[in-house]
Amino acid sequence: MGTMSARQIADTFETIAPIASGIEGDQLGFIFGDPGSEVRGVACMWNAHSASIRVAIDQGLNMLIVHEALFYGPQKSPWYTGPERSEDIVANRKRRRLLDDHGIVVYRSHSNWDALPEDGVADQAIVALGIGGLTVHASQKFFRVHRLARPMAVKDLAACAQKGLGVPCTRMFGDGNREITRFAFLIGGFGENQIHMPQAAVEMGAEALIIGEMSEFVVIAALECGVPVIETLHSYSEIPAIKRQAEILRGYLPDIPVQYIPSGCLHFEE
Repeated sequence: MGTMSARQIADTFETIAPIASGIEGDQLGFIFGDPGSEVRGVACMWNAHSASIRVAIDQGLNMLIVHEALFYGPQKSPWYTGPERSEDIVANRKRRRLLDDHGIVVYRSHSNWDALPEDGVADQAIVALGIGGLTVHASQKFFRVHRLARPMAVKDLAACAQKGLGVPCTRMFGDGNREITRFAFLIGGFGENQIHMPQAAVEMGAEALIIGEMSEFVVIAALECGVPVIETLHSYSEIPAIKRQAEILRGYLPDIPVQYIPSGCLHFEE
């Protein structure tokens, strides 16, 4: 088995998904630990929470490539009194202790993997649906409107999402019996934090939406645009691309163990 530093592995990773391909100002690259560390194994995961970090430790993997942020930021709110410093947040303390105790280095790949053609989050979410004959009707950098080979009821599209993504259940809003020929998948948090993305999708031709995370206000905006909405889960909409990430890295790093590690609230065991 060969040896590589975390920095060398990151250099290889960035030939696949350059940091410059992400959004300016997005947190990308090393976010914890020593980039000069010798890597015994790489864990690709959606979110590095305490349970997923422990799985990586148990498998002897000391470099994490994560999609979501590692630590929660402090919040000052007029609505409640809570922790005001990052180090007072329980989740942060648990994660940091595990990472420090086991000498783990963490690298973040976010918008650069979201935007990656074919292997990135947007396209892998569509592949996971398992719907044959899809064509691209219209496209933006982070999502596309797809045309179905034949009309499909929205409730059947929801069934494809549930089965293909492996999510235990989906939620549907609007007319499930409506037949559509075009839809868009707003991955991850786009159904939570991108207020007018549903309208953008509708103006591109979408007749229904699949979303990851849900804000009811975003769903209402979509319904007012006249399109039904299917909700999956933030993690499940993005995990197909994290699995693909691990698969790709194995090909680039034949001498370093690379594993996909499940994470998210439905993969959480303390």
